[in-house]
Amino acid sequence: MSRILIVEDTKLMRDTLVDVLGATGHDVVTADNGAEAVDMVAAGSLFDIIITDIIMPEMDGIQTILELQTMLPEARIIAISGGSARMEKTQGLDTARRLGAVAVLEKPFEVDALLNAVRDAAGQ
Repeated sequence: MSRILIVEDTKLMRDTLVDVLGATGHDVVTADNGAEAVDMVAAGSLFDIIITDIIMPEMDGIQTILELQTMLPEARIIAISGGSARMEKTQGLDTARRLGAVAVLEKPFEVDALLNAVRDAAGQ
């Protein structure tokens, strides 16, 4: 199974992702925001798949993707977003896809959609 980093500022969403992916045998680690994720990787943590929210405090998902791609170019990125008052869901997700995200999911998404995206990313 894959080692997965979840970068998500909403605790309920973060915990749900951990529960779902952990139950399917993945080794799951979390970061509350992009800055924390970058610090973890800079300290030597390695991941096969990174699932990142787009709208987050401190460092948004787009900047997180740019930073982590430089540090872990082999990691596959899945972007998730529910949008915000300043940005539509698809705007951030389209940018993430252009930057190399292998999958994008609009919140709320079905568990099967998440598992399929992770399965596909693990197979790449």
